[in-house]
Amino acid sequence: MDEFEVGKDYSRDYIHTVCGGNKQAFLPTRHGKVVAACLRMDLNPQAPDVILCNSAAAARAAGRTLSRQTHPIPVFIRAETDRFRYVGQYAPDQSLTAPLETAPYARNTSFTVGQLSRVIKMKRC
Repeated sequence: MDEFEVGKDYSRDYIHTVCGGNKQAFLPTRHGKVVAACLRMDLNPQAPDVILCNSAAAARAAGRTLSRQTHPIPVFIRAETDRFRYVGQYAPDQSLTAPLETAPYARNTSFTVGQLSRVIKMKRC
């Protein structure tokens, strides 16, 4: 059952009500699982196919958790302040952590290679 409609915008409050997790986190977690992805195109220009995790502790931990999951999560792209467009269900396909592997993904973002802790390639489900 899908509570979200592809192409429709939702508030973080609604996403939180349905999925749970931290309302501010880009990868909110609940009971040790990432329950959604709420992404900004300026930080994730290849979203929803690629998710970039910076080196902040919370992002590093959420990225590690997501990379180990096999089930799909709902993915949203920020359309405007507190409006996130649902783009579908995606599951992790590949996780890159070596700087040589992550470097190409830092291009066209505000992240330096050193700021990226993980790149997660996602597949549509």
